[in-house]
Amino acid sequence: QMRPLRKKAFLQMAKCCDQPLSREAYQHCVQRAAAPEERAQAVIQSELGDFQDRLQRAALACQDDVKDRGLLSDADRAAAAYDKCVASAMDKAFKTIPTMKKRILATIAAGPAPPPAGS
Repeated sequence: QMRPLRKKAFLQMAKCCDQPLSREAYQHCVQRAAAPEERAQAVIQSELGDFQDRLQRAALACQDDVKDRGLLSDADRAAAAYDKCVASAMDKAFKTIPTMKKRILATIAAGPAPPPAGS
C-alpha cells in the first residue's frame, strides 16, 4: 500500500522541480507532496507501537498470573504456565491484526485530518 503513495509523492516532487518557484515555495511544494506518505508512515508506526504495547502488557499479565498462582517455587511449572499463558495471549493478539490493517487502510484512505477549529 505504501508504494503507490511513494510513487505519487515522487511524481509530485518532480513536478515541483519543473516549476519556476522560489526556494521557499519549492520547499513547501516538496513538503506538501511528501505529506501523505509521511502521514501513512506515522499511522502505521502508531498502530505497531500500540500492538507492541499490547504484547508487552500481555506478557506482564502472564508474569503476574504465574506469581499470583504461587508457581514461582517450581521453576519448571512456572515456566510452563508462563509459556502457555503467553502463547494464548499472543494468539489472541495476532487475531487482531486484520482489524488493525483495516483501521490503518481506512485512516490512510480518509486523508489528512482537518485543521483544528480556529486555525
